[in-house]
Amino acid sequence: MKRIIIVAIALLYAIVAHAQTAGTVSFTVKTVTAAGEFAPKNVVAIWVTNASGTFQKSLKVMAATRKPYLYQWKAASLQNITGAITGATLSSHQTHTVSWNCQTAGGTVVADGDYKIWVEFTEKNGQGPYTSYLFSKGLIADTLTFSNAANFNNIQIIYTPAPSAIEEVVYEAQIFRNAGPDNIGFGVPSQLAENAEFQIFDISGKLLYESFDYFDDGSVRYFLWNAAAQRSGIYVYRIESGAQIFCGKFFK
Repeated sequence: MKRIIIVAIALLYAIVAHAQTAGTVSFTVKTVTAAGEFAPKNVVAIWVTNASGTFQKSLKVMAATRKPYLYQWKAASLQNITGAITGATLSSHQTHTVSWNCQTAGGTVVADGDYKIWVEFTEKNGQGPYTSYLFSKGLIADTLTFSNAANFNNIQIIYTPAPSAIEEVVYEAQIFRNAGPDNIGFGVPSQLAENAEFQIFDISGKLLYESFDYFDDGSVRYFLWNAAAQRSGIYVYRIESGAQIFCGKFFK
């Protein structure tokens, strides 16, 4: 039966259609001295890259003339401080809490996927401690707490996807699991229009499968996905058939 999917499913549709979820990330870390020659004075940088190391945005850079000694940040960012908290050398170590709006320095919302938050400081005219923390941006909110290390304590990442500002009218498909152990069928009412698109996404919004093939018996239009190569978990289907959109979550 046709129905308006609640806000959670509207958000789901927005994600799988665009794989570019708006959201916010809060990052907290306490730096601990490495006994450098100027300790406890230190300069510090916090920034974001994708999982492969491509720079996204600086979040905090507390340094003036000693910026060149933040070697890792300098190499990654080319000293881009657009949108970052900035200031002079710190007189002591402290807890830093910064926020990221999931956008690049240029203001574009980044694609869903894995990202790293980096932190680096130095108390000398040379390389100081640095590290990074991995998290996933997508549909699911998450809170990650990391173990203390020699120079970094009380580390936490909180990721919160934004509520959808757009309510979409979408429908749910029938799911059939009697097409074989690895085949999952999806049925929607037959449409007069011939166009049809069938997509499967993982929970982060990554497109796994796309097809324009279907079987129509005159009352139901059927789509089939062979899930043999995928591990058990939650997946998302999206079917555009005629003028209607069908979307939902299912467990494989």
